[in-house]
Amino acid sequence: MKNYRRSLPPLDSLIFFEAAARRLSFSEAAEELLVTQTAVSKRVRQLEAHLGVALFLRAGRMIELTESGRKLAGQCATLLDFTESALSGIAARPDTPVRIAANSAVSLFWLSPRLKRFELSDLACPVELVASDQPSALLDSANDIAILHGSGAWPGRVSAPLFPDVLVPVISPGLARTAGIGPGEPLSRLLPQSRPPLLNFPRLTPEWTNWDNWGEAAEVGGWARADCGTYARSIGAALEGRGIALASPAILASELASGALIRLGPAAQSPRLGYFLSHSAQQPPRAEAARLTGFLSDENAPDASSDER
Repeated sequence: MKNYRRSLPPLDSLIFFEAAARRLSFSEAAEELLVTQTAVSKRVRQLEAHLGVALFLRAGRMIELTESGRKLAGQCATLLDFTESALSGIAARPDTPVRIAANSAVSLFWLSPRLKRFELSDLACPVELVASDQPSALLDSANDIAILHGSGAWPGRVSAPLFPDVLVPVISPGLARTAGIGPGEPLSRLLPQSRPPLLNFPRLTPEWTNWDNWGEAAEVGGWARADCGTYARSIGAALEGRGIALASPAILASELASGALIRLGPAAQSPRLGYFLSHSAQQPPRAEAARLTGFLSDENAPDASSDER
């Protein structure tokens, strides 16, 4: 039966030794560890007494590793790295950020303002935002929370609905005046000579919607298109007055409410798709992640009810 308490020295003495051996200076090690030089020297002497060998040669303020010290120094850093890795794998530090992932448009227009309000509230905790349009990045196991688009059924995950998948044409006020179309009017109202280009983006998964498979796609089959690269860029181009974009009223509630964008018609909704707050089913979210999830759920209801109809 092993008795580590008898066979091993106090583990903090290894931390002091590693810093002193790496810097070859007790004073620099003390500065790094935020302790006094005397504390470093004392811990090293305790380690030497436990091992029964000298680890440093001391000549005034100069120190040099002995042969035994060099052998231990070569293995000590590895030992401490393994110890840190083992502990970090099972226990989250209190200051470990909550990682939340979402696609670029949700991150920019819907999530970022809410994260700001969360960080200013009494529920605040460190948060790290992962913005990506790649499904694999959103489903990364390192993420505490993900906002996912789909049916809500992902293997090994627990998901709660945020808002349905509704897409409507949107246009800037200036371009609307130039094209001669008003709020809520259908695209069919536009004459061929006054049609702005449709701001399109690639479909990264079969469940994504763009102008090619939008509910009223046949209505705009002959319109000119401008490829924007990503969904978020198509919204940016619409804000700049460069064309008509497809937008989620829930995601762009602020831009629609402020008049930066005007909602046209018709709206198309997928009956089985939406946006969901999701986390791994393997273990419950830690307390900080649960606070953020609850905050986002509570904040979402008023925004969703006013625009998703």
